[in-house]
Amino acid sequence: MNDSIVSRVDLYHGLFRWESVSGGAAALSRHSAAPTSIPDPHGRVLKVATVDAKARGICPACASTGQGGYVSFVQDLRLAYACPSCQKLVWLNGA
Repeated sequence: MNDSIVSRVDLYHGLFRWESVSGGAAALSRHSAAPTSIPDPHGRVLKVATVDAKARGICPACASTGQGGYVSFVQDLRLAYACPSCQKLVWLNGA
């Protein structure tokens, strides 16, 4: 069995590094060269306030449990969840 690690930084607007090891497990870590702003689904550029990687959560899009990541924004009450399973950045309404 091959224990090599596969890593991608092209997902989640470059905020996280997606890593997969043999057995299908995946986790996210914060990308060291992450941008300070990303577009929302409507194209509005939002300044990133916080990035929390390796956060255990349930994806609202695919219902998988995993070590994903959360992103908050300076001028917006929404959060985004980066899912390691479906490899999407899922936008959540803020409180």
